[in-house]
Parts: sequence; C-alpha cells; structure tokens
Amino acid sequence: MGWLVLNGVDDLLLNLFWLRLRFRPKEATPEIGGEPEKTLAIFVPLWQEHEVVRQMVTHNVTAIRYSNYHLFIGGYPNDTETLDEIRAMEDQFPHVHLSLVPHDGPTSKADCLNWAFQTMMLHEEQHGTRFDGIVTHDAEDMVHPDSLQWISHYLSDYDMVQVPVLALPTPLREFVHGVYIDEFSEFQTRDLQVREAN
Repeated sequence: MGWLVLNGVDDLLLNLFWLRLRFRPKEATPEIGGEPEKTLAIFVPLWQEHEVVRQMVTHNVTAIRYSNYHLFIGGYPNDTETLDEIRAMEDQFPHVHLSLVPHDGPTSKADCLNWAFQTMMLHEEQHGTRFDGIVTHDAEDMVHPDSLQWISHYLSDYDMVQVPVLALPTPLREFVHGVYIDEFSEFQTRDLQVREAN
C-alpha cells in the first residue's frame, strides 16, 4: 500500500504544479518567420516502411513551410522495398537523402539514427555546410507545417527543443493503443509545461 501512495505522490505534485501554471497569466506567443532559418536535418529511421514512406515524405515536403532543411532517411540493405521508395524520393526531392545502414536489419532505432548522423556529417563535409539542429521523426509522422520554424526560433535559446506530438483519434477497438496515446498526450500537454516552467 505504501508503494501505491508513494507512486501517486509524484503525479499529485505534477498536477498541482500544472494547475498553478493554468492560472498564471499567459505570455504572449512570439512572432516567428522573420528571422533567418537555421539549417535543420530531419532523421527518419525506417525498417519495412515501404507502404508509408512515400506518402509521409510527399505530404511533409509539400506541407512544411520552411525551406532550409534536409531529410536523412535511414534504411537497411536487406529491406529492398523500402530502399526503392527512398531512392525514388531522392530522385524527386533534392533535399531527401538515403542513409544506408551498412549491415542488415533490423537493428535498433538508435543504430539507424547513428548512421543517419554519419550521412549528415558526410553531407556537411561534401557541401561545406553545417546543420544547426537535428529533428527526429517516424515513418508515420505528419509534421506540422510550422514546427520547423518554431524549432529554429527556440534553438537560439535552448540546446534541445521538443515539439508536442498529438495523436489522431483512434477507434475504441484499439483500446491499448488509445491508452498509450493518452499517456503520451498527457506527457506532451502537461508534464512538458511543468518541466519548462521550473
């Protein structure tokens, strides 16, 4: 019983801090878009995502209201269907780059991201440029059109920026998925605000 109470105390404190924030006068939202765009790299690690990667890249490239970014999309030699899709995206969009993991997958997402980082550094060396920030996304993510502008803005003051990710509604039959998404959304909308304020 003591563990239950102890486990709930941190949630109670978090809720109390969050409630205090709700009644604090809101700060004015800063204007974005007038400052120079920082150069951003977007890493997308993939394993057997051939059915969604083209839609994700096409949607995001056309929706994002930001021009100074490159997509480094990670893939594995033994996932040829996904590689074919990534290569097609490279041909279609000049700022999309394949980051080929040198060994068969699947491995961990971190391994794939590390190879995206290697590809980004090679790109910097070959083009004499330097990326100001790295953004990570998954194959299913729909990037908000202004999120890169916000990231660029806040990178002037912070070493790390986390943009809230909110889930689309799910049907009741996906109960477990819904619980996970609810917890994730709660973290994004409550816990992050408390963490930033303190």
